[in-house]
Amino acid sequence: MAFGQHGGTYAATAVSSGVVTIPAGKVIVAVTSLDAATQLTCTAQTGFPDPPDGEVIPAGVTIYGRFTAMTVAGAGGAVIAYFGP
Repeated sequence: MAFGQHGGTYAATAVSSGVVTIPAGKVIVAVTSLDAATQLTCTAQTGFPDPPDGEVIPAGVTIYGRFTAMTVAGAGGAVIAYFGP
């Protein structure tokens, strides 16, 4: 799957409290950190690991999975989240 085919969104602690709104029928398949202080709270689909809550994800790092819920945290945390089926 090429990223972006199913859409994506920008999410940050300064925008909507960092809550990522996932479209119906989709999950988050990749997340790219845009800030050196980004932290995530995630819920992964069964069989996929959750990144540890509060773990700092440096700018430029992309994590992959199948997340059904996500909130961006950290001082200035920001991400691009990519959706998939």
